[in-house]
Amino acid sequence: MLCNLFRHLGWSLIISLLSSLSVIFFMLGAPLQAADHEKYRLFYIHDLPVLMLWGTPEESGRVQGRLFQAQIQKLVQQVLKRQGGSSGSKTTEAETLRYLKSGLARLPASLKDELQGIAHGAGVPLEDIYLLNFHAETVLFPHCSTIGVRGSRASGSNMLIGHNFDAPEFSRASVVLLAYGQPGAIPFVAVTVPGIPFPTFGCNAQGVTATLNTAFTTESLPEDAQFVLPLLRQALAQADNATQAERIITRSPRFHSWNVILGDAKTNRLVCLELGLRHWSMRAARYGLLISTNHWESSQLQPLAQPPTKGSITRYSRLLHLASEKERLGVADLEDILLDPQVWDDTVYSAVLNPEALRLSLCPGQTRTYTPVDIGKILRSFPRID
Repeated sequence: MLCNLFRHLGWSLIISLLSSLSVIFFMLGAPLQAADHEKYRLFYIHDLPVLMLWGTPEESGRVQGRLFQAQIQKLVQQVLKRQGGSSGSKTTEAETLRYLKSGLARLPASLKDELQGIAHGAGVPLEDIYLLNFHAETVLFPHCSTIGVRGSRASGSNMLIGHNFDAPEFSRASVVLLAYGQPGAIPFVAVTVPGIPFPTFGCNAQGVTATLNTAFTTESLPEDAQFVLPLLRQALAQADNATQAERIITRSPRFHSWNVILGDAKTNRLVCLELGLRHWSMRAARYGLLISTNHWESSQLQPLAQPPTKGSITRYSRLLHLASEKERLGVADLEDILLDPQVWDDTVYSAVLNPEALRLSLCPGQTRTYTPVDIGKILRSFPRID
């Protein structure tokens, strides 16, 4: 089926196809201008880099590219250049080209500007930045696990959300916290790796939280499919509540199938959107717990699903077992659960969020040590822009 097409294609084919999608002309390694320095702030909490951005998309991208140039260039080599694979049939290549052109054509202009700024600042080809950012919806599929706790099960808060971002190709990558405060948008933070301005785990100033896990389906790709990761970021920048975020994320056919977990601190709402390529369903917490790995539970989507992997079932069962050992679960409990050997699987980072207090506990995979971050303070400290 077409939805599995990207999973089996090699990077050599995808790189050659993307190279033909647009004309790539830009100067590499341009120095930061004075205006760039006025529209960002970089600081460290222990060893965790926190980059605050409030310039134009192109300025924000160029700042990211220059500040994390070495890490981005290393990721390009690590994730893209080492991939191999067969080129496939001419029919497959033509279909792939059509779908990729369709997805890139639907990217917002502001996002294209930011990605081009990253490429410009980091001194790497733009097609490599596209590949680095959309690997999860073309070839590479991360695993990931999420556990949400709400109501009487959550100790010290109305809601807690824990997440492991598992992706073998990124297992040695640095982790960065990006904070955006552009005019006209809700300030939000995104936990990510250098060069990828998309939240695999993010939260905005209204306490709306989004995180995702991969899923697999037998459906064929829609003609008008879109990338989900930009929609996730858009939801954080625009949604005052989980219902608004849900509408943004589910409104378009998708390139890949996902489980997206949404939390809303104001309403104490915690849901999992099980997203097929055209269809979607929603499930809520049961007995105060919402656990998600890489398979669907809803009866509407199960007929469309590929069988879950053994690893996905193992992580799901282990999360459920560990969460059931205590009547109430706090931040420290979720931290320990995410570091459990049967849950930790090529983990790039673990994160535990209290959306109500806007406090994050973040553990880069290389350190296995959690760093507390007051993201509320960060989101409140953006300069006023009239």
